Amino acid sequence: MPTLQLTFRAGQLKNLGGMFGSTSSPMAVISIVRGDDDKEELGETEVAPKNLNPHWFKTFTIEDYDPSISVAVAVNIFDKSRDGKKMGGTFFDLATIAGRGAYDGAEEFEGFVGKKIRSGGTIYCRARRVYDAGKLVLMLRGLDLKNVEGFLKKSDPFYEISRREGSHWDPVYRSEPVRNNLSPLWDEKKYDLSILCDGNRDMPLRISVYDHESDGNHDFMGALQTSVNELVAAKSFGGGGDANDVDSANHLLLVDNKQKVSGTLVVVNAHVI
Repeated sequence: MPTLQLTFRAGQLKNLGGMFGSTSSPMAVISIVRGDDDKEELGETEVAPKNLNPHWFKTFTIEDYDPSISVAVAVNIFDKSRDGKKMGGTFFDLATIAGRGAYDGAEEFEGFVGKKIRSGGTIYCRARRVYDAGKLVLMLRGLDLKNVEGFLKKSDPFYEISRREGSHWDPVYRSEPVRNNLSPLWDEKKYDLSILCDGNRDMPLRISVYDHESDGNHDFMGALQTSVNELVAAKSFGGGGDANDVDSANHLLLVDNKQKVSGTLVVVNAHVI
């Protein structure tokens, strides 16, 4: 039986603060019901601070999915800035989501199934099949990143990895931010290749670096395009990632919105297991 990974986002949610109040901070609770079984809560997404168009990065896994058994996926959204007041909810038939191709559009979000909710806005869900295509073990560090925090402060960088979905880049993984550091060393992570690139190690990937902001409006610092094979090759031919390393074959340049170099990403470790 296949394993499915569920991803959620929402758009144009109603602000519970009204016209003059602060913007809602939505969090979603995900539950499923298999056939005649009792409801099973899969968990909660992270909170999207002051964001009426959240793209939640936490994913949820359904193992041993049997298409012959109906599975309903319930999504309920709550405003964590207002003591968990409910913002709206809906449910999806998992067979409908699982049958949607990766490039089948749901309005502007390709591969997602969207449902409008009575309180205002739309909730989107996408299911990707998880299979054994290996994992990318990746450790990155930044060097001399452009400071976008302002005078007397330093940025809190994190990175996102996005895959090409039709005409746009779809974020699939996000690192934790490193506080007050323009040459951050991010923790080593393992990324499923089935989710990252459908097992195609030459698929274009985009790594974007942002300055983390508590209100969720993260500031763009720079980005580059690469692939799994390029990351692995960069590590194979490069040095150890030290700032003073003479061998810079594993140094990848970031470019900002003005197409100017805004820092360097160093591939400290990259291999497939």
